[in-house]
Amino acid sequence: MLLFPKKPKFLKSFSGKKIFSNSINKKSIIKFANLCLVSKNASIITNFQLESIRLFLRRYLKKRGQIFFRVFPNRPITKKPDEIRLGRGKGQLKY
Repeated sequence: MLLFPKKPKFLKSFSGKKIFSNSINKKSIIKFANLCLVSKNASIITNFQLESIRLFLRRYLKKRGQIFFRVFPNRPITKKPDEIRLGRGKGQLKY
């Protein structure tokens, strides 16, 4: 169940500025449950990280609770292979 948009309009996106806002207090509103996990630092989270968190919580909670994610990794990250010359377009999707 790796998360990735099914049919994006553009497969690769611009990298843009990597400025993360620290407005965590505004977004930490509990909607569905009595308990939530909130990160201290704002950063990009990948679909592999979300999947590993989900698997860990599934094993820990078993059938005692439900898991809701309010994040979705919709920003594609590209990377060129090592030891390749410059040019020849943008790299392939890494995750």
